Amino acid sequence: MLNKRNGLIILFIAFMLNVSCKKDFTTIGNNLIDKPLFKGKLFQDGLVRIYDQRVDKVLSANLVGVIDNSSNLPIASLGIYKDDKFGTLKADIVTDILPDPVLSYQDFGTNIKLIGAQLIVPFFSHTKVENGETVYKLDSIYGSHNFELKVFEQTFLLPTYDPDTGLEDRLHYYSDFDFAPYKSTMIADTVDFNVSNEAYITYQRNSDGTFQLNDDDEKIIKDSLAPHMVIKLDTTYFRQKIFDHSGEEILSNQEKFKDYFRGLYIEPVSNNGEGLMMQLDFSKAKVLLQYTEEQTDDNGTPNDDTDDTVKTVYKELKMKLGNTIVNHYENTLSGYAQTALNNSDLINGDEEIVLKGEAGSEAVVQLFDDQQLRELRQKDWLINQAELYFYVDQTASNEMLEQTQRLLLYNYDNQTNIVDLKNAPENIQDNDFKEYNGKLETDKEGNKYYKFGITRHIRNVIKKDSANVKLGLRVIHSIPLVLKTNDLFKDPDAYTPKGVILYGNQTTTDLKPVLKIYYSDPD
Repeated sequence: MLNKRNGLIILFIAFMLNVSCKKDFTTIGNNLIDKPLFKGKLFQDGLVRIYDQRVDKVLSANLVGVIDNSSNLPIASLGIYKDDKFGTLKADIVTDILPDPVLSYQDFGTNIKLIGAQLIVPFFSHTKVENGETVYKLDSIYGSHNFELKVFEQTFLLPTYDPDTGLEDRLHYYSDFDFAPYKSTMIADTVDFNVSNEAYITYQRNSDGTFQLNDDDEKIIKDSLAPHMVIKLDTTYFRQKIFDHSGEEILSNQEKFKDYFRGLYIEPVSNNGEGLMMQLDFSKAKVLLQYTEEQTDDNGTPNDDTDDTVKTVYKELKMKLGNTIVNHYENTLSGYAQTALNNSDLINGDEEIVLKGEAGSEAVVQLFDDQQLRELRQKDWLINQAELYFYVDQTASNEMLEQTQRLLLYNYDNQTNIVDLKNAPENIQDNDFKEYNGKLETDKEGNKYYKFGITRHIRNVIKKDSANVKLGLRVIHSIPLVLKTNDLFKDPDAYTPKGVILYGNQTTTDLKPVLKIYYSDPD
């Protein structure tokens, strides 16, 4: 009986030890590999070389010819921005225009009076409560100087598919394509353009086009929407371009209309280079034509015109913009930026790194050299965490620095994401990339820096003998935008005019780029 009880006790102890060992192994193993509770030993002598280079052109930010409709990102930049460190950026927009709904041999009424023509494009904005009132705050606006804004008819056809591939592949447009020779009739000239955070308000109209008034003789509001850019267009031009061709073949369907009316060229103009840069939401952009026409009512007796009556009817014709949008950029680099980029050291790295979006500049990063990499691969380290730091030259960066909140680190050789940025959930938000990071931060000493978590990338390079590819570094607007536009991945800076200046590995300061590898040594 005693032996039987002793046997049960021994069996129970063995079972508990087995469970305890399994539990400890699982917890420790997971923490070391995925989310370490401690970082272990630190290695920060890895070689980091970085140099900058010019980006001459980028793919257009919003283009059906590059990204499919399901992930279309209707973002385009418009304006002029002057920066002492980076120079002057001018962003024009060329966009096609389509009737919505389709004008299918539509016969307008008689005695047409065009009472309004407007180009309407929403700003990106959000609401905020100030002093108890809800107000709009505009997003993605840089600078504050007024400038002249002109709108032209443009005569260049913007096809969706590439004729050189038998219309099999979507056509790529680049930001250096010069549309200036295709500018035709000027249909708007706003001499003193500036943005406004006021709500976009529309009003009720009577059948004759006049505004409906309340008892206090105030116009009755129809809609109050978030702020929009509203540009008055030439009504005479649209009368001749559209209404004078009522019933003609050129208005019969979208393709014929697109070939006839090929779109708009929107151009900012500044005599002194001052202005502002804005990013606009072209998903709801339109040209709105407001007009009245006379219609005859036969009162149910089509064969008797003695009882006919004529009435005036107010109508609106909306034409959609942005099926294809091409941004044209003119970057006039400052002497400072030009000197830095002209003197890049591709072998040893640079003292200072100039990063600028929208066909500006980028950086190339090389980690380790062949000898150091061989030595690291011979070590039996368990890599817990790897972080790459780049420090901002705050003596050179100006107010643009506060706008440049996000950088992108990617596989430069293959123009793809690094492994630490892959397999993100579909609806992930920009603030969810806590491990990868890449956002502007400040340390206890007041130094501003960007940190990238590249643990899986470094593990693959050191422990799995993956290729030690060069890494690219660019200014971006949002990581989710990059992930949604794989065809545009190598041109993420097409979304933002921002810039920042970093210390390079040749700097004489203590703020050189540094790679920190936290590891555990099995010994």
